[in-house]
Amino acid sequence: MKSIFKFKITEQTTLQDVENVLDKLFESKQIKEIPLGFIKKIVEFLGGEQVHATGSSVRFYHQLLVDHEFYYKGLFQIHKTHKGGNQDFVLHRNFKKYLYPALKEIIALKKIN
Repeated sequence: MKSIFKFKITEQTTLQDVENVLDKLFESKQIKEIPLGFIKKIVEFLGGEQVHATGSSVRFYHQLLVDHEFYYKGLFQIHKTHKGGNQDFVLHRNFKKYLYPALKEIIALKKIN
């Protein structure tokens, strides 16, 4: 299952490809941590961006979520864990609770638009 992190975003990558990867991550029982860089690539592909946050939180912004009732001003965030050097990770349980719903909502809104 670790090979899921080798997913490459290219010019041929579709929303469905990204959605499938997110679903596999969500359903995985073996993955305990997700590299933050992997999450950033997916957020950027979906048109989001990382914005300033303090401490160990990582905050993202997406225009499609600005008017959404659950995401204040289009923002969603997650706690990261630091493993030394430039190795930052997101706990799988936090991904499932906080990031996955936001990313799935962005995909659904992009499919509508």
